[in-house]
Amino acid sequence: MPLHYRNILSSIQYFNKKKNKKTGKQMKLKTQESKFLLILDTLMQLAVILALAWFVVSIFGDRTYMVGQSMSPQIEQGDVALINKAAYTFFKPKRFDVVAFKNKDGRVCIRRVIGLPGETVNIKDGYVYINGKVPEKFFEASAGGLASEDIQLMANEYFVLGDNRVGSEDSRTSTIGNITKDMIIGNTWIRLLPIKRIGFIR
Repeated sequence: MPLHYRNILSSIQYFNKKKNKKTGKQMKLKTQESKFLLILDTLMQLAVILALAWFVVSIFGDRTYMVGQSMSPQIEQGDVALINKAAYTFFKPKRFDVVAFKNKDGRVCIRRVIGLPGETVNIKDGYVYINGKVPEKFFEASAGGLASEDIQLMANEYFVLGDNRVGSEDSRTSTIGNITKDMIIGNTWIRLLPIKRIGFIR
């Protein structure tokens, strides 16, 4: 092959290599740009979700600290719980709901609904009776307190107990007694803190 042809061929090969190298760099830059945009998009979506969650909680929710061992082991002393303030706007509390309410002295308490308006509650031989019968999901109670005698709940009254029957201050005691609908703040929804115990409250 003549020398000038070989020089031309070498020049073409050189420019092709340079072009390929440039194309490879461009593709790498585009890949990095795509990854960055994907991460940015994910972060923006997460920010929107968190903003909406904060808005919903601030309007319809409230936080409270658990004081005492009345709801142990479901909710322990010092746990932070999220209250759904809108839960009973259109609906009434149901049996076994965990509600937050303001006590007679203004203190926020968390207890479980056992007796509903119009029902008769009595505790004897360590068992809770509703209208003279032990519920299918029966509840043991070491002491009857005020409920040692029949308690007739009025149209807007609820009988509440703590899950920790032995160490609970609830409707069996005069300091709380039966609670009324207007005392209830909302449904105790989620345990927020501590992080290792975060979850829905049943």
